[in-house]
Amino acid sequence: MRCFLLILLLLAGLPVSLPASPSSSATIVASVEPLAMALRQLYGDQAEVVTLLAPNQNPHHLSLSPRQALAVRDADLVVWLGEDAEPPVAALIRRRSGPNLALADLPGAEVRDGSAGHDHAGDHAGHSHSQIDPHLWLAPANMVVLARALAEQDRVPLPAMEPGRFIAAVEAAEQSIAARLAPLQEQAWLTYHHPYAYFQHHFGLADPLVISEQLGAGPSSRRFVTLAARINKSNMRCALLEPEAQGQLVKRLCPDCDQIRLDPLGRDHTDSGYSDWLEQVVTPAFVTCLQAGR
Repeated sequence: MRCFLLILLLLAGLPVSLPASPSSSATIVASVEPLAMALRQLYGDQAEVVTLLAPNQNPHHLSLSPRQALAVRDADLVVWLGEDAEPPVAALIRRRSGPNLALADLPGAEVRDGSAGHDHAGDHAGHSHSQIDPHLWLAPANMVVLARALAEQDRVPLPAMEPGRFIAAVEAAEQSIAARLAPLQEQAWLTYHHPYAYFQHHFGLADPLVISEQLGAGPSSRRFVTLAARINKSNMRCALLEPEAQGQLVKRLCPDCDQIRLDPLGRDHTDSGYSDWLEQVVTPAFVTCLQAGR
């Protein structure tokens, strides 16, 4: 009867209001905001991207809520860093039945060792790391690897023109960043915990003076004296600091340093695409800081 009435209305030329179809948008959970930035840039409005890590959560001492556990369980796809980078997320991944992509496990991903003075890169699929630097997104090439892996999975297909458009945007940003940082590659700089190693090495910047290997711990008295002597000798003026870094301690250590704050997790730029964030937020912070010492 309903179909018969609809046909009569159409034949009579009367307007017909059809019921809206339910949204079929897939949900993708990204463990950290920079991964979410890349996913939003890649998928646009064709997928709902949810960031697992809340802005007020410390990734170094992460405890996930039941609500976050449900988000991981129910997502159509989870994109995360990998077991050695995010053990709490790994526990949730093991309990879900849907697909996931771990950036550190993708062939061709650059994975740096988290211990001081040691790094390695290359194909790490199936390779175990006891301590890795988890800030993989700060290497632009890693996000290109991720985009290509997303193109190969079929659970949440990429829109037309992707990942080509995303890769082109990342490569254009990379060229712009390299040109801006080239004159500053020899400048001395200071950081607290050094989450920026992927970015630093990718763009050929000098090794920073690192205050502490542990973000929540300050240097011993002996190390403090050693660091202060090195700062005076190098005429250092640039301190690039994470939000959690102890600014007052850095001020005592390097009173002449310009303190530039940069959140490597991008928690203060949740409306950005990845390539824009890298070029318009991360790079200006480095340029401003490094120019202070010229």
